Amino acid sequence: MRLRTLTAIALAPIIIFGIVIGDWAVLALALVVIGIAAYELSRALEPLPFNAALVAGVTPVLLSIPFGTVGILAGSILSLPWALVWLAGRSDVRTLRAILAILLMSVWVGVPMAHLGLISDLANGRLLIVIAIVGPWISDAGAYIFGRLFGRHLLFPTLSPKKTVEGGVGGLVLTTAIVGWFSLEVLGFDPVKSIILGLMVSVASQAGDLFESTLKRILDIKDLGKILPGHGGMLDRIDSLLFTAPAVYYISLLL
Repeated sequence: MRLRTLTAIALAPIIIFGIVIGDWAVLALALVVIGIAAYELSRALEPLPFNAALVAGVTPVLLSIPFGTVGILAGSILSLPWALVWLAGRSDVRTLRAILAILLMSVWVGVPMAHLGLISDLANGRLLIVIAIVGPWISDAGAYIFGRLFGRHLLFPTLSPKKTVEGGVGGLVLTTAIVGWFSLEVLGFDPVKSIILGLMVSVASQAGDLFESTLKRILDIKDLGKILPGHGGMLDRIDSLLFTAPAVYYISLLL
């Protein structure tokens, strides 16, 4: 816990700087995160080449700059022909596992990170990015506290043996309360939209965490990396963000 706290304190100024500057700074941070994630995934999913994973991850982000959501879609679609082109001349890595890994890098990492740039272009974009990033932290805190105090029933024992139904509900309640209040009082959203946003941030956050837990169980590894002391790898830290960023963007548009 001490290492987790120190790492979070060290990262906070970088995250705050990116949010305050917005636009290019958010995209620059997204590209750095994708680069680290590509390295972690290439190590966890050998024989996935790092270069192949990197291009698959950054393409949706780069195409989103001029073309928005259409660029993100195009970037994700291009990951398959890119995988085939890259692997065609590499018999040592020409496996179904490598192809699926490239698709995973594009759809799981590149596409969600591209949505951070789209969020920054919305009205109150910087504050919505705060919700996308901080919302999962609130959900995790609520799940941890309620789980420790009241946890009795396992939520998904085959995927995450420590998560409980009571913890999940606690994370949902705390996130809805705090994000809902913030959306209502600071962003000026109506009460219904504020509640829905808070609920969906927690649901997306917990789903993102469970998705990564499933992936690690399939790969039979504890963490996807070691770059962040106390947290594991970059992907271990942003697993929830990869689900909350698209959720925040589309809820803000649809409602």
